Amino acid sequence: MNKQEYNQQEQPIIDLLTPKVQPKPSPDLKERILKAVGEQQKMPTIRKVRLTVWLRATASMAALVAVALTVVFNTPAGAARRHFSAAITAANEMKTMIMNLNVRTEAYEPMEYINPECDFVPASVKVINTEPMVWSIEKQGGRKLLDIGDGKLYQWNEGSSEGWYHTTSTLNSDWAMFLAPQELLDLEMRIANERRGAKYEVTEKGNIVEVRVTSTAEGDFSESNYLLNSSLAESNTIREYVFDKQSGRLLEMHIEVVTKGNKRVTIVESTNICYDCDLTAESITFREFPYLTFSATNYTSDSPSPLVGITAEEAAEIILEAMGSWNDEILATALYYYKGSMAKVAEMYEGLKVVSIGDSFKSGLYAGRFVPCKVILASGREEELTIALRNDNINRVWLLDGGI
Repeated sequence: MNKQEYNQQEQPIIDLLTPKVQPKPSPDLKERILKAVGEQQKMPTIRKVRLTVWLRATASMAALVAVALTVVFNTPAGAARRHFSAAITAANEMKTMIMNLNVRTEAYEPMEYINPECDFVPASVKVINTEPMVWSIEKQGGRKLLDIGDGKLYQWNEGSSEGWYHTTSTLNSDWAMFLAPQELLDLEMRIANERRGAKYEVTEKGNIVEVRVTSTAEGDFSESNYLLNSSLAESNTIREYVFDKQSGRLLEMHIEVVTKGNKRVTIVESTNICYDCDLTAESITFREFPYLTFSATNYTSDSPSPLVGITAEEAAEIILEAMGSWNDEILATALYYYKGSMAKVAEMYEGLKVVSIGDSFKSGLYAGRFVPCKVILASGREEELTIALRNDNINRVWLLDGGI
């Protein structure tokens, strides 16, 4: 058995490369998708649920392969990566992949959301390694992501009539690395070298290589630990992977979150990984996709708004009071991310009275602020909320992004 360990002080992996060209999908892809779903029965009654922004930048399969090809092998990670030289070829030769997972999460929450106290939710990752890559990720009974190669990343919840798209096919890095499992070693090595307190360990056992990465949470927790352990990136994790030494293919995956008292909780585990299985662009596309209405995640507006140039606390008060009186003019902007769920929000919160607005705080990697609030609902029941507000759009308008 051969075992090596590296820490943060050692030389980092080179930055992930960005593709220089934007591949285009085949011109008849959308028509083929529509034809494949055309015989489906009429969609069931739609349940409207909230959506939120889920994106952070990452690299494509092409960039990941380029990293493997351009790494200098005499770096501290070189000895480990030599075991995976065959994976460079395997990455190009792999046609399809289906990875089934168990994730401690809520089905309808954003894709990156985890919670050590939740039960496991089955999830699946499906990849067709064409140029461009076509893929989908689904949490059973909840959140779905789809990239059909048209330069947009689509997101929606099961049962919703509306969804969101981002104009660049980028994805939160927690899930992006699962799209190219052969390159997990390089991605995890980069993470291990860049995060403070991270450790990277490789153990050879016969025909397999075990990779273990211990890393600390990313983000700003100086004001609050509110988002600690709410995503893989924002957690103290122990990630364990088993690779086939010859092909470099990922065989198993197990990720634990370290909570209070150094308690280790399994948060993600693979249940099955199938390579070169029977998978087509039509079968990877969810049957409801052609019937959904999608809006861009990036908010823009030419209209003036009272939600500009104020504090998060002031914005919270304006938005909650507008929900109480159901001021359509203000809420059309403030609830931009709830466009497909307005009726449900009105049912729950119309008529509320604001009792108090607390001091806002920042936590983790979230771009906005969290505001603790206390309200009395129309039913007379008192409710405490911690609403998420962000104003990182081009207009600097505060938008409600979660917490209700």
